[in-house]
Amino acid sequence: MLCYRRVAFVVMLSLLAAAAFSCKNPQQNANQGGVRAGHWIAQYRSPSSARFAGTNLATFSYSSISVVSPTVVFVVGDMPDPKNLDERVAVVLRTTDGGTTWTERTIEQPNIRIPTLNSVSFANPNTGWAVGADSARLPIMLKTTDGGASWMFSRLDSQQVPTSVFFVDADTGWIAGATPMPGEPDTDGGPSDILATTDGGTTWRRQRHVPVTINDIFFLNRNEGWAGGYRGSIYHTTDGGRSWDSQRNELEPGDGIPNLAGEGAKGFMISGIHFVDREHGFASASDQELDQGRVLGSDDGGSVWSRRWIAGDSGVRDVFFATPTLGWAVTDYGHYIYHTADGGRNWVAEQVKFDQDVPFFKIAAADASHVWVVGGGAVFFRTSGS
Repeated sequence: MLCYRRVAFVVMLSLLAAAAFSCKNPQQNANQGGVRAGHWIAQYRSPSSARFAGTNLATFSYSSISVVSPTVVFVVGDMPDPKNLDERVAVVLRTTDGGTTWTERTIEQPNIRIPTLNSVSFANPNTGWAVGADSARLPIMLKTTDGGASWMFSRLDSQQVPTSVFFVDADTGWIAGATPMPGEPDTDGGPSDILATTDGGTTWRRQRHVPVTINDIFFLNRNEGWAGGYRGSIYHTTDGGRSWDSQRNELEPGDGIPNLAGEGAKGFMISGIHFVDREHGFASASDQELDQGRVLGSDDGGSVWSRRWIAGDSGVRDVFFATPTLGWAVTDYGHYIYHTADGGRNWVAEQVKFDQDVPFFKIAAADASHVWVVGGGAVFFRTSGS
């Protein structure tokens, strides 16, 4: 199967049939702490999803988002192919008016079927990249220089399925990827490479071979960045990726005092990582065996990571902070997205107004007033007040 974030139809059905996530009783999971809650609306749904009303809307799966400004946003994912509902097709969404209107474009190439796109990153409103895999699980990249009006297709010289792409400008970017576990071809979590480019994606070089799959990569500038993946791994670079150092975290099953010398962190998977500045960063994590999730925080660039929130009944997929104190976290599924205004000490459960419980994958924002979440079924936008 493809990267864990690309949840296929059968997996989606199993998620939606699972036991209800504890956020249905949000008071147990989020202290109010005086934080003012908003709510979330489905800002965009594919016109093709109308035929799925009342069934499985999560088959319309949006996996990644790049917020360029309060008005310009790009989303990628996959959906049932309108020409053949037994197949899936990659899709790119774009808005240039803050979400009042969206355009939807399926990605097709002659003699190549692209069923999924896993990640998207735009350096400016015109120039962006999306990565994924074709039907043979071979890694591919799309690039646009006209704001998504057209896309140039290329194959990546790599044996891994891209999970994350991140560009800091029109020339400088990185790709992380997933490979199977040794001897287990239908899994992810195996060793992978961090790739880098300095010519806008024309050529890529392998910077670092790591022993685990990397799920997310984030850079503040051309030099300083972080990558997170399986076995609780967080890596940090201060030289543009020429060297990467492993950072220690406080991941541990249960809610007791973490045993920093123990093996508990290896059961977790870092799925999202985001830094507000050089000191203040946050990461999301999920236990791969148990229904547990964590939000981690650091106030010193990742030298020390500490637990900011324990989600006892679901993995935490992604986290985004607009300031060192103001942020949001998204979980595998449910009717709520979680919000903090004090750096993660207290959380409010914000209701998602949608027809079904769906998984959430990624969250991004231009500022505290323009925040989007993508996942199953729709593109969601936060509104304040009741």
